Formats: sequence, structure tokens, C-alpha cells
Amino acid sequence: MNCPMEARQGSELLLEYTAGRLEAGEASALEVHMESCARCREFAQSQEMLWQALEGWEAEPVSMDFDRRLFARIAQAPASWWTRLTGQVMHHAVPVAAAAGVMILAGVMLERPAVTPVTPPAQSAQVETLGPEQVQSALDDMEMLRDFNHLVRPDNAEPRM
Repeated sequence: MNCPMEARQGSELLLEYTAGRLEAGEASALEVHMESCARCREFAQSQEMLWQALEGWEAEPVSMDFDRRLFARIAQAPASWWTRLTGQVMHHAVPVAAAAGVMILAGVMLERPAVTPVTPPAQSAQVETLGPEQVQSALDDMEMLRDFNHLVRPDNAEPRM
């Protein structure tokens, strides 16, 4: 067996051994290796002593007024300079900034027209071509109407078109 301390897996195998999580075959092979490797043997012994110390440790019971005393101590702690500087400003600025953001968003949404897709017509538009005689006739008719308009309204020199 290769030394776990020198291998890539490092001390993980030894930690699993001292925690009692190795299978019997792996544990016996590691025990054979530790008989000849002082480094692994010392690591395993130190981990076993640590596990024994943790098992023997008992936490002191927490008093009934622990929470009250803790919160009172937190309240008495001096505030940092940053908290004193930004305390009141941030207390009022966050709701104001949120309200301003909502109003800006509502304004943008209300100002923006709804986009509806335009469907192209099923048939294309037909363009009628006119001959030069028809154009000349239309222009003559427009001139006659303009002259007629001058006769009806003599106060206007030129009608609006």
C-alpha cells in the first residue's frame, strides 16, 4: 500500500479511518501500513485523541435570559461611522428611490404606444395610368374652377388649395 500522506488523496483516507467509516478490508490494509509508517500512525493517533476530546466535551447549559442579555449588549454596542453616516439617509432614501423607480417605469410604459403588427394586404394596389390628354383635361377643369371661384368671391385674390 502507498502512503496516504504522500499520495494525492492526502490525509482523507486516514480521517475516514479514524472516524470509523472505512470498510473492513481497507481498514485492515491501512492498519498494516501504519505499523511501518510512523507519520501515518502519529496522524491517526492525534485524530483519535481529537475525537475522544470532542466526545467528552459537554456544552454549558444556556441561561433562560441569554437572548435578552445578548440583544441588550448588541443595542449598547457603538455604531460604526458608516452606520451613523448612512443610517437615516438609507432609512428614508430606499423607499423614495423605489417609488421613483416605479413611477418612471409606469411613465415609460404609458408613454410607449402598443405595437401591433401590420399585415400586408392580400392583393396589391392597382395603379391606373393616365394618358396626356386626360391630364390636360384635368388641368383645364382645375383652371376653370379657379376662375369660377374668383367670380364668386371677388375679395379673395387666390383661393387656398
